[in-house]
Amino acid sequence: MIPKAHVYSRKAIAILIAFLAGSVVFMAFDTTPPYEYDENASFVVPSPANDGDQVTVKWRLKKVNRECPGIAQRVLFDPKTKIILANYDPIPAATSESVRDGYLNRTFALPRGLPSGPIAYRAEVCYGCNPLQQFVKPLCVPTPNLIFAVR
Repeated sequence: MIPKAHVYSRKAIAILIAFLAGSVVFMAFDTTPPYEYDENASFVVPSPANDGDQVTVKWRLKKVNRECPGIAQRVLFDPKTKIILANYDPIPAATSESVRDGYLNRTFALPRGLPSGPIAYRAEVCYGCNPLQQFVKPLCVPTPNLIFAVR
């Protein structure tokens, strides 16, 4: 006969394993991005801008699902050739404090020497909304491309 304590410890271990496995599966399928952008209502101001100017990307938000820590990698590129013209240092992802009147605002300086004409802006933001994303594989979300003019 198996002692009752041994049976209970087996059940406790089985429950613990099921809980851990369920948690990992839940975190692996957690792919809801923190923000959903309205590309058609988003824009860069001023446009046209001069090289070296401060510009603000104004992302119109369709929906805010949650707030998660993350890192944004931003680039400027030629919309025709796709050649990267500027690659900015990674910065922390925007928080709800950056949202004003339904727009998520990001301000930065354009580099000197940009060619005149259309320029495209895009960012890839990698979030850690749960422990699996923070330590193993972040949730990376590209923003839509926004085109603005440089003179």
